[in-house]
Amino acid sequence: MPKYELMYILSSGVSDDQVPEVSEGIKKIVADFGGTNIIEQQLGKKKLAYPIKKTRNGFYVVLDFDMDTKKINDLDAKVRTQDANIIRYLLINLDEHLERMEKDVIVQAKMNRGLAVKAAAEAPVKRAAIGTAPIKPAIELNAEELDKKIEEALTEDLAK
Repeated sequence: MPKYELMYILSSGVSDDQVPEVSEGIKKIVADFGGTNIIEQQLGKKKLAYPIKKTRNGFYVVLDFDMDTKKINDLDAKVRTQDANIIRYLLINLDEHLERMEKDVIVQAKMNRGLAVKAAAEAPVKRAAIGTAPIKPAIELNAEELDKKIEEALTEDLAK
C-alpha cells in the first residue's frame, strides 16, 4: 500500500486543550477510510505567513499513514468538508514525492557539475591536500561562444 502524508493547519479558534480532540477526530477519519500505520506529529502553534480566514496563527499537525489508492479521493473529500477548524490541508503520496525528489537531485547534480569543475580549478591546493587528481580548469568563452553553447543546450533539452 502506498504511504501518504496529510498535513493540516487548525485555526487559532481551536484552543490548546481542544487540539488533541480535533486531531484524534482526524485520525479516526483516516482509520475509517482504511488508513493503517498512522503516525501523528504535532508541530505546534506557528505564525502564518499571511492571514487565512482572519487567522494569523495556526496549529500544525502531520499524519503519515498507509492507505489503498482507491479510497484516497474519498478521504480528501471528507477532510475538505470537515468543520471550519481546518483552515488549510495538504494530502500527498510520499512514494511519488520521493521519486520526484530523486529525479530532481540528479538534474541538479548535472546542472551543478559545471560549477563544481570551476570551483575545483580555482582551488588546486585543496585538491592536492585531499590526494585527488586536479580537474582541468573551466573553459573561458567569449559572449558569442557562450550564446552558441546556450542555444545548443536549449535545443538539446527540447529535443528530449
